[in-house]
Amino acid sequence: MTSNVDVLKMFFTTFVMYLPALLINLVAVMVCLAKWRQAPSGSLWAIMGFGLGLLLCFVMPIGQTAIQYWAFQSGGSQAGRMWAFSIFAIIGSMLHAVIYGLLLVAVFAGRSKPTATTPPSLFHS
Repeated sequence: MTSNVDVLKMFFTTFVMYLPALLINLVAVMVCLAKWRQAPSGSLWAIMGFGLGLLLCFVMPIGQTAIQYWAFQSGGSQAGRMWAFSIFAIIGSMLHAVIYGLLLVAVFAGRSKPTATTPPSLFHS
């Protein structure tokens, strides 16, 4: 049987891996809030992206710990446990892709459309 101390050790061991991302996402949200007046639509999308990243820094270790706890406690097959880890990893990967999509939208949100101009020539005659 796994004790509560063992479960906490599993959680904190996993959580430590997310600390750099947690710090970057936290700082990024604060920067977006500070720059809100200059680019509100871009800041909104960036806050959604970095906010999801911040949320995942807690959800992923909790989920991984829960699956590990279940894997240690259950008498199920190894294939069933591997299936659970795989599904969790796929969902996590998809959510990280959503983060990148939100940040991509943030880069272009609120930009004015450029006027039709002729690009400068690279070759001078």
